[in-house]
Amino acid sequence: MTTPRLTLRTTTENDISILQGLIFGDSDVMRFAFAGAPMAREAAEDFVRKFFTFGGSLTGMAILTEKATGEIIGFAGLSPCDALGADDFELGFVLARRAWGRGIATEIGEAQLAFGFDQLNCSRLLGLVDPRNAPSIHALEKLGMRSLRTIADPKRGSRDVYVIEAWEWRRHRAE
Repeated sequence: MTTPRLTLRTTTENDISILQGLIFGDSDVMRFAFAGAPMAREAAEDFVRKFFTFGGSLTGMAILTEKATGEIIGFAGLSPCDALGADDFELGFVLARRAWGRGIATEIGEAQLAFGFDQLNCSRLLGLVDPRNAPSIHALEKLGMRSLRTIADPKRGSRDVYVIEAWEWRRHRAE
């Protein structure tokens, strides 16, 4: 998947140590992600192997790079999510600090919504966000997503569930 500035690609073994330095080991980045604290290398490695795509699936987390340089700036993707008791997909993105504040989340989010609705034929997509994560909430709202409810996720703590239906996305894009 590509956007004007970004490429979302499958994961390689070499990416794991890069993600550990940029994302999983950075307390500022991890403050609102997953359990809210940095992950040890072994835990991060297990997480990547379990939830990232290494080329065998169209869904799951993938490596986010800047198109111009090929430099890794985070990860993003669509993952199965049963937060609302249905077989939905959650769009997700976690960005390295150097990618913050540049509209990257919105840009990759738009591409993920298009993929989910146009390629996977989803009827709705979800975004789960820590209620204290104002920048991510802002990105989800810019994408046209609306807050539906707050849930207690056993692994990630309190999460606001944002949702957008396919018809809402199509209307939002037309505006």
